[in-house]
Amino acid sequence: MLCQPSFAQAHILHQLSLLKGNNYPSRPWHITSDIPVGLLFCFTFTLERGNQLYYGEYNNQTRNKLRKINQPPTVGKSVIGTCNGLICFSENYCFDILEPSYICNPITGEYVNIPRVIKRDNIVDYSELIVCGFGYHLSTNKYKIVKIHYTETTHLGRVEVYTIGSGSGWRETGTTSYSLRPGMGAFEDSFRLKILGGCLCFVHEKLRERIDIWFLRKTEENCSYDVNEQDDYHLLSWFKEFSIPVEREAEPCALTNSGEVLMRYKGCLFCYNPQTAALEKLMDNDFRYLFSHVNSFVSLKALGEKGSKFRKRYDVNPAPKEIFIGKQQWKDDGQIDA
Repeated sequence: MLCQPSFAQAHILHQLSLLKGNNYPSRPWHITSDIPVGLLFCFTFTLERGNQLYYGEYNNQTRNKLRKINQPPTVGKSVIGTCNGLICFSENYCFDILEPSYICNPITGEYVNIPRVIKRDNIVDYSELIVCGFGYHLSTNKYKIVKIHYTETTHLGRVEVYTIGSGSGWRETGTTSYSLRPGMGAFEDSFRLKILGGCLCFVHEKLRERIDIWFLRKTEENCSYDVNEQDDYHLLSWFKEFSIPVEREAEPCALTNSGEVLMRYKGCLFCYNPQTAALEKLMDNDFRYLFSHVNSFVSLKALGEKGSKFRKRYDVNPAPKEIFIGKQQWKDDGQIDA
């Protein structure tokens, strides 16, 4: 039953309807939802080799539990992104070269290896950079991985797309003149694109001052982020939703259904409340990265991806089974109120 495409599609539509309240962060028309936000953490522990994934649901309660995901620690991999319960990993050849290589659903244990263009014995020149993304198109029920190759010899990026279940492998779709290279801009500012609350965002970090988060959404009259047809794009504009006073190295990762921003700041998890302008520390544990995530029964086999397999239960792991997060007040003098 879980492998039927109709079941997976119906489940996703149900999940999206539950999370509808998360589409309006911090705006006056925002409707607070009782549905907690799902989070995917990556931790590194000294007693094991690799990185361990944890999943938990966060709300405004004092303590929230993260549980270890049933899979072996990932070695030499990073999470590109998560979408409707599927997690896409990359193979890390160096800091700037990330090759998509692996997709899994930790709830069902299903996984599939993605064909790679780069071979370990033929790594491209280190001046080349690859940026990646993983997403879902609701109207076509298609999951796609996009990667863009940049080199120092040209300002154009070569775009390749892998559609899950298409059987056509990687397709070159042309070039782009837009640069998504991570790094510093003028006046020591940095910028990057993110997905927060299911929406495309532009994050502008003004070092030693603040970060501004701009959301791409429809105009005030339409009051919606939903864009399902090509004709809707002319209705979109960028709106600045958050301006957070932080000094440096702040990485917004997720939005809560009450309009708060969860971020990795000073190596730990913090929460910013735009209504009170309060910055609260939630967890002392250092982690590598954090994504919004929702558990689902989406099947790679049902999507048409050949070669998908199911992972047996993995128990040999010294990492703790549970980690707790909860609100603590971060004072201006650096002290924490428990």
